[in-house]
Amino acid sequence: MKIAFVGNPNTGKTALINAIAGSDLEVGNWPGVTVEKKEATFRYEGESISLVDLPGAYTLSPYSIEEKITRNVLAYESPDGIVDVVDTTNLRRNLYLTLELIDMQKPMVLALNMFDDFTRRGYTLDLKRLEKILGAYAVPTVASAGLGAKEVIARAIETIKEGKRPRIQPLQEHIEKEVAFLMRKIEQAGVFPYPKRLFAIKLIENDAFAVELAQKAYAEEVLRFAEGARKRLECHIKLPIRTIITRSRYEVIDRILEEVLTEPVVDRVALSERIDAVALHRFYSFPILFAILYLLFRITFDASAPLVEWTGGFFEGYIGPHLHALLSVHLPSWLDSLLVDGVINGVGLVLSFLPLLFFLYFLMALLEESGYMARVSFLLDRLARSLGIKGNAFIAMIMGFGCNVPAIYATRTMTSLRERIITALTIPLMSCSARLPIYALFTALFFEENRAEIIISLYVIGVAIALLIAWAANRILPKSGMKPFFLELPAYHMPTFRAIWVLMWPRLKDFIVRAGTVIVAASIVLWGVIHLPSDADIHDSYLAKGAKIVTPLFEPAGFGRHWEPVAALIPGTIAKEVVIGSLGTIYGIESVRREPSPHDLWEDTKQQAAALKDALIASVRNLFFLSGGSEEDMPAPGTIQTRLKSQFDGPLAAYSYMVFVLLYIPCISTIAAIKEEFGWRLAIFEILFLPLLAYGTSVSVYQIGRIFLS
Repeated sequence: MKIAFVGNPNTGKTALINAIAGSDLEVGNWPGVTVEKKEATFRYEGESISLVDLPGAYTLSPYSIEEKITRNVLAYESPDGIVDVVDTTNLRRNLYLTLELIDMQKPMVLALNMFDDFTRRGYTLDLKRLEKILGAYAVPTVASAGLGAKEVIARAIETIKEGKRPRIQPLQEHIEKEVAFLMRKIEQAGVFPYPKRLFAIKLIENDAFAVELAQKAYAEEVLRFAEGARKRLECHIKLPIRTIITRSRYEVIDRILEEVLTEPVVDRVALSERIDAVALHRFYSFPILFAILYLLFRITFDASAPLVEWTGGFFEGYIGPHLHALLSVHLPSWLDSLLVDGVINGVGLVLSFLPLLFFLYFLMALLEESGYMARVSFLLDRLARSLGIKGNAFIAMIMGFGCNVPAIYATRTMTSLRERIITALTIPLMSCSARLPIYALFTALFFEENRAEIIISLYVIGVAIALLIAWAANRILPKSGMKPFFLELPAYHMPTFRAIWVLMWPRLKDFIVRAGTVIVAASIVLWGVIHLPSDADIHDSYLAKGAKIVTPLFEPAGFGRHWEPVAALIPGTIAKEVVIGSLGTIYGIESVRREPSPHDLWEDTKQQAAALKDALIASVRNLFFLSGGSEEDMPAPGTIQTRLKSQFDGPLAAYSYMVFVLLYIPCISTIAAIKEEFGWRLAIFEILFLPLLAYGTSVSVYQIGRIFLS
């Protein structure tokens, strides 16, 4: 039994499926997270049930790829039943899609989601009366808490088994007459995948998909009658046909709501409107946005700094020496070096930044779940239109700050290929979280007092160059018509820890998995290359020789005197975290081996526990007081960090290196996503163009910086 979950974006379809089937699908607070059809299969009372999670859609006359996926699944795959997930706090808009789904005449159940917010705001709904009018069960749900989930699936299965179909909601009399005549013509013409009533309405609307179906069936008489009906209605009502149909549907919705909905004297959503009066103000909105971003990074770095320092010391000063002491007795020296110098130094340096990403993902999820992220797209929509895109392009770009790969897939929400290409060109320039550990390492070494400001400047550089590229692409690519852009501004609400955790855990897990797989593999390969030819000094290895050939090219950028930083950039094309792992491996091997600590394991473990406690206390203190700590409080850099700092001629060279990391080739996964969505031509363009862009920009930054600092 296949049940399709359909609804507007952000109504909680995925969360409801998770609550019903116990699946682990990603939940988001913006259009674009569910970009493909996803299924969760489970057994219910001995039967196999498949729940199809369809992308959010406002209508079955689609504009975006997401809406087309939903329309096509409903038309061609013909699910046994539909669960229409409705945001109860916005019934009028959500019921428009409900009326279209009713016209499909499939067994259907309404899941009235976010019912707790609905009642908290003082609204009441006559459920029995609503069920009688629509001829379908209406179940109150709170998907985030799993409330009502069991009743939804029970009612859906009951409705399907009984073959219960919802009651048609008639439109205006003139429209209904034309629809009835056209349905008879459709019956005479043959079988179409679309239900007859919805097909007739879409033909009268001149919907491209419906017209194409009729043309493929050579139903010329049906098309002629639909055109005649359209002309008669437009002539009679003096409006475009889509406006006529839309107004008629909203008349039906308003009539239904008059019977079933009781509004409060004062709607509590007014609080969101009062907040938006400031947050979306024409003068205050952008300073507020920049202040929020500044606080996000300041809190991230100040709160995570003590834990990052402890984690780095844990691997370099505790795990490494004791593992060496154990392995040097039982294993050959080369295997000991591989595990300690190759893996522990490489992966340990990457994992030391896990606390930083924890705070970053937590704060980003907090903004997403609170409803503020949707406002960012609204604020930037005017700027986007001047670049040939729309505000939802900035949703994809903001997603790129977490990871470029899902951001590329999120371009499917764009309504034209031109918009998608322009947006895709900008996404690799968004500083994904994989770049953040690199920034954190260098700012801790060279910019101790203003780490947050330096990192914000890198994000600004990435966004500014992305907008310039979008501006250029908008003038080069052939023009196409702009289609409507729908953006929902959800009411502000206090996020639950569970909702935040569901958002941030997949991102943290992805980072940990990459550290445990890709970076381990890259560290092992890098260790092997460093030791080839066998018994050679690291400076005479194949890696060193190859890196030394290209290193002088980077002298104008400020980091062309030592081969090690340049060598780390090469495997960084696999995943940006590999840059950190590679530096850890290279400098770990270069460092003089210390003898195992004379302290015993128990004493060192107690010291580590005490240091962790101090780090947690310092982290909490910094979280509330935004105090990065004085220089006296800062722990001494480890061996690897000291080695790295000695190879850069000051902060300007380090900044130039970070700019290069920001702009050069994104990870292999991002290139693969670009190839999958747009083909080889765009993927190859990115591979060739981005290194040149990175080189030119980093050279400019270094040379201009020298002029101003001289």
